[in-house]
Amino acid sequence: MRAIREIARLQLLENIRRQVHLITVFMAFVMLALPAYVNTFSMGLQAFELAAKDFGLTLLSYYGVAMALMLGSSVVPRDIERKTIYPILSRPVARVSYLAGQFLGTAVLLVGSMFLLATALGVGIAGLSHYFDWAIYAAALGYSLECTVLVAACLCFSTLASPPLAGVMGLFLYVVGGMSTAFTRFFLREDRGNETLANIVDGAKNFLPNFEVFRLKYPVVHDIYIYPSYHVYEFIYAMGWVTLFLMLAGIRFEKRDL
Repeated sequence: MRAIREIARLQLLENIRRQVHLITVFMAFVMLALPAYVNTFSMGLQAFELAAKDFGLTLLSYYGVAMALMLGSSVVPRDIERKTIYPILSRPVARVSYLAGQFLGTAVLLVGSMFLLATALGVGIAGLSHYFDWAIYAAALGYSLECTVLVAACLCFSTLASPPLAGVMGLFLYVVGGMSTAFTRFFLREDRGNETLANIVDGAKNFLPNFEVFRLKYPVVHDIYIYPSYHVYEFIYAMGWVTLFLMLAGIRFEKRDL
């Protein structure tokens, strides 16, 4: 466990050295200014709050997915290319521990960034409405868990493919796993009449993470109560998939000649 924490710390420092955090700082300023921009085109205070939260949380989701795909698919190949992995593996450190440490360091950076952006959005809205909506953190938690699953998946894919291909595989996982049942039923079946493709998508979703579980934007935007037990459920669900992807990555990485 100590090795995992140390590798995670080094990975976090490496991302800071690469100035990845500057992207988050820039996005925080965007989130902070977004409510004022939306308010310029809104009709009344209620419309302003709904639109600001909707746009802000959508932007938060896209940011998290993009960062998860980029960081998760490049962390292991970058260490191999720079040969910094060899001093680590030359010590009595299991390869699965190395992968777990890399995942943990990346996940901590992403989760921290997501909550920073959620805070900036909440402060921006509160500056105009004089009320801080704490429910924004519920959506941020869901998106953070979504990102951790994507990071673990891309890390797993990067052990058997190049970073670009691992990112594409992660994006495919995200798109298919997040495709709603309404989309397959109304668009693929009823509108397009493509029963075969709809059945393939529905079948694939049974074996992929269901990213809809983590998307709480609608209840947050429309002030629908979210039971605290739901957050426990989505956390357990996310950690289950993270564990599975790390185990698969560990099995593949153990067989890799380094």
